[in-house]
Amino acid sequence: MLISTQTGHSVGRLGFEQGVLTLKNAGYDCLDLSLFEMIRDDSPYIAGDWRKLVEERKAFCDANGIIFNQSHAPFSFAWADENIRENIAKPRVEQSLEISAMMGVKIAVVHPLHWMPYLGHEDEINELNIQYYKSLVPLARNLGVKIALENMWQKEIKRKCICTDVAGFAKDHAALIDAIDSEWVVACLDVGHCSLVGEEAEDTIRILGHDRLKSVHLHDNDYQGDRHTIPGLGLMNWDNIMKAFEDIKYDGEFTYEADAFLKGFDNEFFPTAVEFMVKRAKHLVSKTSL
Repeated sequence: MLISTQTGHSVGRLGFEQGVLTLKNAGYDCLDLSLFEMIRDDSPYIAGDWRKLVEERKAFCDANGIIFNQSHAPFSFAWADENIRENIAKPRVEQSLEISAMMGVKIAVVHPLHWMPYLGHEDEINELNIQYYKSLVPLARNLGVKIALENMWQKEIKRKCICTDVAGFAKDHAALIDAIDSEWVVACLDVGHCSLVGEEAEDTIRILGHDRLKSVHLHDNDYQGDRHTIPGLGLMNWDNIMKAFEDIKYDGEFTYEADAFLKGFDNEFFPTAVEFMVKRAKHLVSKTSL
């Protein structure tokens, strides 16, 4: 199993070239291209010459042996505003798919639509998402980039406690993938989100199974907050999780979304912290035959 991580924190701290090079030099086999900055109007990915920028970044990565196994589309828009949703958010998600294709990405993680309360509106919201993902399939097919639907959580408005959201429970995640019914839409499992809604990640992995599960976000938490830290600093059972990946013959990568671990280290120590994360990932993968 190849080892990967999101580029968000490293690139945000060091700039694109030094950021991805630091991750490569630490021992990652491939990277998850974070495109979160596309929510900003001043992002270079939004500028008129964005294709030139992407071509230059791809050339740099090719020259340095840096490859991307997946990407993460922008998601922190004011989706409830129809004007933003239709004229800014969705077009930028679609543009992120094109950027992903240009960078050699094969799977792009795209969050479901979930700006409204999920509980009590499950059928309505699931149907909305079925149509949303189906609308992205022609572009995905044309670009050769599969879309990965991630499991989500939210907080109840009144009680302010964590509850399930779109694809939050394993059975709902599987049912949504099956209802979309396209080879271009697969499952991305955020293992930390499983524990937040009250399910064990290893159970979800087995329910999604080999044919649906093609992308992951791996990090740890305390079952109470979305900590996004390195496995071993939370309460999740990583022996069980890795065994579940082996049991379903998972054929994707070990992809971290654990950048919160890195935020407390200064730039001098930063490469060492990154290397430690790689060693932890390799140790976990070594427990399997994948």
